[in-house]
Amino acid sequence: MADREEVNFEEIHFSPIPSQTNIYGLTKIESREEGNKIFLASLSGRVVCLEYLSNSLVPTSREVPFTYIPESAEIVSTDAFNRPEPSKGLVVGISLILLKNSRSHQKQFLNIYSALESKAVFSLDSIAEGCQHLELDFVPFQLTHAEVFIKGRREIVFLLCGSDESVHMFCEDRIHKRFEEQPVKNYFPELQNLPSNILWLEVLTEQSRRVTVLGCQDGYVKVAVTDLTGEPNIVKEHSLHRDGPISSVKLFSLTSCKTEAIDDEKNIIEDETDPISEYHLLVSCSIEASVVFTNIINEGFTSMVTLPDSDDFDCVTCTCIADVDWDGRNEVILGTYGQELLVYKCISGESSLQSCCNVDFQLIWRRSFANPLFAIEYVDLTNDGMEEIAVASLSGLHVLQHNLNKTEENLSKIKETALQDSQEKESVT
Repeated sequence: MADREEVNFEEIHFSPIPSQTNIYGLTKIESREEGNKIFLASLSGRVVCLEYLSNSLVPTSREVPFTYIPESAEIVSTDAFNRPEPSKGLVVGISLILLKNSRSHQKQFLNIYSALESKAVFSLDSIAEGCQHLELDFVPFQLTHAEVFIKGRREIVFLLCGSDESVHMFCEDRIHKRFEEQPVKNYFPELQNLPSNILWLEVLTEQSRRVTVLGCQDGYVKVAVTDLTGEPNIVKEHSLHRDGPISSVKLFSLTSCKTEAIDDEKNIIEDETDPISEYHLLVSCSIEASVVFTNIINEGFTSMVTLPDSDDFDCVTCTCIADVDWDGRNEVILGTYGQELLVYKCISGESSLQSCCNVDFQLIWRRSFANPLFAIEYVDLTNDGMEEIAVASLSGLHVLQHNLNKTEENLSKIKETALQDSQEKESVT
């Protein structure tokens, strides 16, 4: 079990925003060439980019001048991905509501930005100028992306959840360099016949199968496994209802094996040592304690573990899965409207959650903020090989760094353990 002192973060930067954000406003951009960045959108229609430039310990925070976002617009959600080979290049999506005289006269849009010439090294200013402006006939919610195969070719598409109890798929026509809406049922049969609006959607794609998990406004939660060897075909499905709106769902493995994903896309799984049967599901509800359903693919929603005290700080608004104490096992991070950041660790004696006996989670670290929290990302912003926690609050973006003294101690332990393992292997051979 991890000691509380092994998890210790210090705030190294705070970047204010002109108005509050929401749970869909934080987007991380990972790039080997350009370094990692964070986009944070405010409801006032402005997007701030935070990054640490090369060889600099001082972050740069600036507003990105995305076109076709009027002053009267409210940004609802953002997302970004790198085009797959051979095109490359960053694509940014921003959904927004344009207010007229009253709410009854509002219009909704999806703006998709990309550079005219796709390059591995990109310019944010040039991307911000190349906008495709798509009008929507529904109110947008979460915007995310997923991998599909169209005519045998791998593509990354936008998935936009809407107020019409549907998910809309937008795919790029590479010839005309435009995104067009395609029937989602042809590629995602698991996203059909939904009972309510989806508030949170995650899609994890392997070479031959896909796991989709969604949480709805009426408390409905579904997990589906889809076979991709031919036409998409649902081979396994589990569902249940919670007592209130689902604020977040996260599919995760307890083992924190860091995989090399294609083009750094988080939704593409390639580690064969992390089998689909070992997935577990974190579910956060607006009026209940957050829970983990263990071994979700095989056992469905039969084995539930409650995260203690997770309902003591108003509703949980955001979640993240990360190995923050470097022991090779993931921790669960929650952000609450009650201004608390909570870190939980699985204290089972098992190496995995396959056996649900004696499985429990313990709150090992917490931090209070001055405002409600809306989004969390664990990403290497300083580009030094160590991830930071980026937390979007009502007032702006906080960057939390591992305590440097504890980092040095832990790295020394890891190095010593690795050396001992190497020596033992040599003695055996």
